[in-house]
Amino acid sequence: MTDKQTVKFGDICREVKLTTKDPIADGYERYIGLEHLDSGSLKIKRWGMISEDNPSFTRVFKKGHILFGKRRPYLKKAAIAEFDGICSGDIIVMEPDPDVKDLFPFIVQSKDFWDWSVQTSSGSLSPRTKFKSLANFELAIPDFNGRKLLLEEIKKSNEVVKTTDLLIDAQEQLIKSQYYKTFKQELGIDDDATYPLRINSTSTVEIKILKELLLNKPQNGQFVKKGSGGSVDCSFLNVVDGYVNSYSTEDRREIISCSQSEFEKYCLKNGDILFNRSSLVKSGIGWPFLVLNETKQSTFDCHLIRVNVDSKIILPEYLYIYALSPWARKYFLCVGQTTTMTTISQSEIENFPVPVPSIYKQKEIVTTFSNLFTLRNRFAEHIKFVSLREFNFQVQLNRVG
Repeated sequence: MTDKQTVKFGDICREVKLTTKDPIADGYERYIGLEHLDSGSLKIKRWGMISEDNPSFTRVFKKGHILFGKRRPYLKKAAIAEFDGICSGDIIVMEPDPDVKDLFPFIVQSKDFWDWSVQTSSGSLSPRTKFKSLANFELAIPDFNGRKLLLEEIKKSNEVVKTTDLLIDAQEQLIKSQYYKTFKQELGIDDDATYPLRINSTSTVEIKILKELLLNKPQNGQFVKKGSGGSVDCSFLNVVDGYVNSYSTEDRREIISCSQSEFEKYCLKNGDILFNRSSLVKSGIGWPFLVLNETKQSTFDCHLIRVNVDSKIILPEYLYIYALSPWARKYFLCVGQTTTMTTISQSEIENFPVPVPSIYKQKEIVTTFSNLFTLRNRFAEHIKFVSLREFNFQVQLNRVG
C-alpha cells in the first residue's frame, strides 16, 4: 500500500513560452506540426526540415519537453521531444518538475487526463483546450516508493513497445522494398529520382494521367463556416484525419451540421479517394485517403479533393497504393507550391501520371500490399494494447473528485 498526494496538474509542470523570430539563425533545424504526432504515442517518428519547408511557426521546444496537441484533444496527441526545434501554435510545450519527470509523460497520456482535456476544450469545429484549464486537473501522485513501483511496470511495458517498434520499422522497410520490386522491377518504372515519370522500353505498361481514369472531374471538399448549422449531423473528415495512416477512426472525427443539399454534395462513399490539396506540412501534400467501410454519414473538408475512378480501368485500391509510392510522392512534392502552406491545384491532380497495368495485375498488387499494410497496422495496434499509456492510471493515478 502506498501513500498518495493530491496535486493539481499545474503544480507538477509549467507551460514553456519560448519563441524565435529566426529559427535557422538560432540553430534550429527541425519543426513539428500536429500532423507529425501520432495518436496515443509518446514517440515522435516524423518531422519537417525548416530549411526546406520554411514554416511560419515561432514556438520553441527543447529536448525532454512534452508536446501536447491542444487542438482536437480527443485525438490524444502528446509526445516527448527528443531534439530541439520549433512547433505549431496548436501545440502546448510543457516542462515537468524534476520529481515527476519520468512519470509525467504517462500522466499526460492517461485516460482521465484526456477526458479532462476534452471537457475543457471549446469550439465546435476544431475544439481547443488551454494550459490554464489543464492546470486545474487534480490527481493523486504516489509517494516515492509508489512511483518507483509504477515506473518499474512502465519500464517492462516500454520494453515490449520498443520491440514492437522495431518490428514496425522492419515492416516499413519491407513495404519500401516491395514498392521497388513491384513498380520498378515488374512494371518497369524508372528510378524515383527521375521526373517526370518514365518506364523502360521493354515495359508493356501504359502511363495515363489521372483525368483519363476518372468518371467525373475532381471535387473540392466542403467549406464550413464557424457557427453554421443545418438539418444533418455528420462526421467531418479533414487533412489531419487522412495524413500519415491514410485511414481514420470514424469516432475520432469532428461532428458538424450541414444542410441536406450540402450533405448530398459532399457525402463520402466507399471507393472515394481523397488527396490533400493543401498542407501546412510539405510532406503531406498530395497524401491519399481511401474511403473504405464507411458506416456513418460523413463529409470532407475543403482542403481535400475527391476523385472517383473508372473501376473497369483502374481499381481505387490500386490507385491508393500507387499514390503512396516514391514516384507519386516525388510528383506531388515537385508540383506543390509553397508559401505559408503547400498547395496543389485541381489541374495538377488531373495530370498526376499513373502506371496502369491490367486489372488482373492490379488485383495481385492490391492483395500483396494489403497484406503488408495489415501486418504493420496490427503491430501498431499491439503497441496501443500493451502500452501503459492506456494503463489503468484511473486506479494507480486516481483523479480526485
